[in-house]
Amino acid sequence: MNAARPIQVAACDRLCPPHMDLGAFVDSLCGAVAIEWRRAGIEGVRILDAELQDGVLLLITEPGQAPLERAAVKSFLEQKRQPS
Repeated sequence: MNAARPIQVAACDRLCPPHMDLGAFVDSLCGAVAIEWRRAGIEGVRILDAELQDGVLLLITEPGQAPLERAAVKSFLEQKRQPS
């Protein structure tokens, strides 16, 4: 079995035309990342890191059990913001 390497994506929503809202931007990026994992034969994704600031979303993922969707990114970002 080959080991899949993490996918690291940084996307900026400052190009034309920008998405109408942040949710659509995150949905679009999650869909693109999920497609790349499926091409590698991997269905589920685990978020290793995520950061959203000034219209830029950094997302680092690896194979996992769950689908990659906006709710998962939002939950990860909220947990990351909470003080330890």
